[in-house]
Order: sequence, then C-alpha cells, then structure tokens
Amino acid sequence: MSLLYNLTVSILRRINIYDKRNLSYSLVISSLITDGKGKTILDIGTGTGYIANTLCKKKKVFIVGLDIDRRAFKSNRLRLFHPVVADAHHLPFKNEVFDTILFISCIEHLDHPLTAINEISRITKQNGFCITQLPNLQWLMEPHTKFPLLYFIPHRFSSIILKSSRYASVNLKVTLKNVILWFAKSGFTNTQRRNIYHDLKIFKLLPWPLGWFLIFHNRRRNTDTRN
Repeated sequence: MSLLYNLTVSILRRINIYDKRNLSYSLVISSLITDGKGKTILDIGTGTGYIANTLCKKKKVFIVGLDIDRRAFKSNRLRLFHPVVADAHHLPFKNEVFDTILFISCIEHLDHPLTAINEISRITKQNGFCITQLPNLQWLMEPHTKFPLLYFIPHRFSSIILKSSRYASVNLKVTLKNVILWFAKSGFTNTQRRNIYHDLKIFKLLPWPLGWFLIFHNRRRNTDTRN
C-alpha cells in the first residue's frame, strides 16, 4: 500500500500537481472573496499558510490562520496572517466576529465535522460566508491514500488501509451530501458549487469531479450568548 502511495505521489510531483493545486485554490478563493465578504477572515486548518499569505498580498483583509498543529507555524516563511493554535471543534473566538470562514482541505480530517460546523456558525456574522473545499472521497482513487475505491471497501478493511498510510485521520463519512446536510442543520444555505479538476482536462470526461468548492451563506441569527 505504501508502495502505491509513494509511486503515485512521485508521479504527481513530477507533473507539479501540488503547486498547481495550491495556486488554483488561491485564485478561486480570491475570486470568491468580494469586498462584502472579505473584511475579517478565519482560515481553519491553514497549515503553512500558503492560501492565507496569498490572500493577504492580494486583498486588504485581516486574516487569522488557525491550525491544531503548532509545528505548522515554525516555518521561516514570511507570515502575513495572524497565527492561532486551536482545535476546529472548539474555536476560541467570540460570537459573530468573522465575515468569512475558509474551510479548505480540513473537514475530511475531523472526527466530528458537525461540531466544527456548529462552531463556524457561532463565530460567523449573520449573512457571512463559509468557503469550503471538499475532496471527493468517493472518487476512483481516494485523494489522500491514493487507494482505488477506498470508500466502497468494508470499514474493517478501509480502516486498516487508512492506519497504514500517513492519513489515518481521513473521515470517509464526509461526502458532498452529508456536508451540505450538516451545514443546513447549522443554519447555512449552499449558494454555490464549483467542480474541481486541478486543471487536468482529462478528468472532465468523467462524471465525477475530484472535489468541490462550496459557498455556504449563514442565514441564521446566532442566539448563543457566550462571549
């Protein structure tokens, strides 16, 4: 299994797919953040902060980059955003303080996605937005482990495959249908969906995209009085 993963990643690196993906994500997100959406932004699962830094350069916005792993912030790379070490299930912010939430390459790594989405709803201003990037875990080759049809393998076997990879935290319950349902339960409306193909035109011939960009609009007035 590790041999398959290493071989696939090696090929993808040779064709520069990861750099192209990061640049593509940054361009898409930048196009989605208008003046009305981009005053205060929280980037959940920011990692090294590539997207947050890119947006800081392109937009006049205040960005907080949040990640549970403090090692992500030890890079010597210039940091233009404000780093916070915290868990997405327990966001350390007051109610309704952010205009826009970025939830990029994160939700599929959470044990309790609905808990995190409820937290996002709490800290997002009324009529604010959450821009979510969701990989298609049901695709022909699972995008993290690179294992074929992993989603359709019985759980007792798929869990072994996940544990043997560096992505043991992938939550296969995170599907497009469930994510839209979870956000709806938290008071969000899905107002836009974009298919992701990573600029590989051959994948557009298939009926399933590699993932999606989803925009959720917070329609609910938050009633939580916690500060």
